Amino acid sequence: MNNIKILYVFYLFLILGISGCSHDTEPEMPNLVDRFGPFTGLSALTASQPTVDFAAGETVFFNATFNKNVDWILEITGAVSGSVKRIEGFSSELNASNATWDGGTTEFPLFRAEETVNVVLTVPEEGEFMETTTVETLSSKQYEGLLLTDFEQELGSNEVVGNFEFEFNPMTTGRQTDIPAQGNFYYNLAGMDDVVPNFFVGLMDLKAELAGGGGTLDFPTTVPEELYFNYFIYSDRVPHGLAIIEFFIDGNGTGTYERDQDTQTFRIAEDIDLNTFEGWQLMSYPMSDTGISQEQLENVVALRLLLISNMNTQPSPPLEVAYGLDYMIFTEGSALQL
Repeated sequence: MNNIKILYVFYLFLILGISGCSHDTEPEMPNLVDRFGPFTGLSALTASQPTVDFAAGETVFFNATFNKNVDWILEITGAVSGSVKRIEGFSSELNASNATWDGGTTEFPLFRAEETVNVVLTVPEEGEFMETTTVETLSSKQYEGLLLTDFEQELGSNEVVGNFEFEFNPMTTGRQTDIPAQGNFYYNLAGMDDVVPNFFVGLMDLKAELAGGGGTLDFPTTVPEELYFNYFIYSDRVPHGLAIIEFFIDGNGTGTYERDQDTQTFRIAEDIDLNTFEGWQLMSYPMSDTGISQEQLENVVALRLLLISNMNTQPSPPLEVAYGLDYMIFTEGSALQL
């Protein structure tokens, strides 16, 4: 009789235990294969298409499967540009939901049109595992916004260089091709200032006509808080250099930039210390940071780029200072997303 009672109680607790477990609320236990089972790649890495036209809005995604969930890294590298896009995930499968590339980049420079990109799939915990494939880009990614210039075209009369008492290096100042952040060209400002009192190496004004419109910039929005100025800037981290960017407002109502006539400027930021970073950097600021009004935004006629030598820290004789610029674009609502 006692054995029957004990058995009855055992079954009662068993039933209560089963009914008390909710698969909807209780977390699933880790898969033992994921944690302890041997890793196997089940299918090779492939691309959804052999070529991709980013300018037409196309994307490409990658496929691969494993026998268990793992951390994986997909690295896409431009054979010509050297640009790198890195996609990471944790799953047993790569597909359109987690391994899609829209032409963006993780590391400068930007990808170029008509280049082969090499795609490498690795699993960090499985050091010997590697899968590869390639894709051909027919065009590069197009970013929405007002592009002032990417320096791919000659600046012509839309470039006004100030050189009175300035010491630009004529060999290294201007459009250059050695390390562009985008495309084939960027603009470099370089030189030394031997005139101790003024500190200025040189300046350059870029007219609004560079954007392909009229004498004023036709921004996607004139709400200062919603309009972002984005640009790529390069520094080799040589000390003593400072960069300044300013915006000119039409001061006499002519609707175009006139040197020495349009004198009101708004500075995008404080002096940019070129010793605080190395290589290409994307910098983005809302135009509201300059203190500019909506009415004034409607009358921006030019940008001024200045190169300054911090003579307070320079040795004697002073060292050359420099910085590069590329892909200057205005975006609406948020900073440029690469």
